[in-house]
Amino acid sequence: MFRGTVVERANIYCLETLPANANRWMRVGISDAFVQKAESVWIALFGRRNPVFQIFAIVLYFLGLTVFMTQAAPAIPNRYVGSWHWITITLTLAVNMGSYAIACMVDPGYVDAANVDRACSLFELDGLLYSKNTVCRTCHLRKPARSKHCSACGRCIQMMDHHCMWLNNCIGLNNARWFLAFLTSFSAVCVYGTYLFATVILELRHVRGLTHAMVQDEETGEMVPLSFKTSILFLLDENVLLAVIMVLLLILTPAIGIFTLYQLRIVSLGYTGNEEIKWLNVADDIKDEVLFVVNEGSEHEAYAIIEKEDQQTDPRPKRLVTDLSQVANKYHRGVWENLRFVLFASSSGLKPHAD
Repeated sequence: MFRGTVVERANIYCLETLPANANRWMRVGISDAFVQKAESVWIALFGRRNPVFQIFAIVLYFLGLTVFMTQAAPAIPNRYVGSWHWITITLTLAVNMGSYAIACMVDPGYVDAANVDRACSLFELDGLLYSKNTVCRTCHLRKPARSKHCSACGRCIQMMDHHCMWLNNCIGLNNARWFLAFLTSFSAVCVYGTYLFATVILELRHVRGLTHAMVQDEETGEMVPLSFKTSILFLLDENVLLAVIMVLLLILTPAIGIFTLYQLRIVSLGYTGNEEIKWLNVADDIKDEVLFVVNEGSEHEAYAIIEKEDQQTDPRPKRLVTDLSQVANKYHRGVWENLRFVLFASSSGLKPHAD
């Protein structure tokens, strides 16, 4: 879906180029002992489950909430927002904090010896992204379709999307709905918070009498009306904490909004974050002209990677896949069915296998 776009380039840079360059730079003029220590710290922070980033996120969230309650809340209601906004403020924060807590604590879909058979029956193997008779090299269990081993959690996760360091948990089959609820509600918190902080600043502008204030022009010496921009900058300079939170919200709002839309898009198309990478690999195989549909007898067709040097000697009837549109996503049920499965799988009555 993102082949040839900035998303693909950013993904390759973050997952491959940046770590390789960082490792090379660290080894220039630095002792091996220091490099090993730095690598162990990196693994502890990013390669294993730990609550550092989760605690940081929670502390930052409640610091922002504290600033809101102490600096902005006294000015609500005002001439721009009514008292009924406290109902929506309370509901938005409750949904956001509640969905975050659940997404953090819920088992994302761990695969173990007790449930591996049920996990393997949940989705059919498509023979392309997921092959038959695959065993996890770490867990030594059969790998269910759409699962992935998480090195941070040390477990295989059903329908794994990614490991989220801000939640200190994987995003998988069991908590994907809560993760989407958190992202959506956090986007609402950012947009709503920006709006409320803006109304407070505008209210202060009226309260302080800056709407009709006059100032002396430095060049002409004449008294001129205080401009809107200057009055806002004056208030932000006077209320530093409000200014800091507003800047953070202006940064977070587009970032969280874009990521939320991305997550909703891949869910609606029947992907996970892990499968997005797999489909990029499939697209590369098509570009390299090594992906074929082969006839394995009894009119049964399957996908196979056949390297160019082996294509002439491979005896099986086959046809070359020349475009990604020729490859169907077995797990794509349709936009609304995909969303229903992720959001309401436990109560929707959807069958686990794709049609």
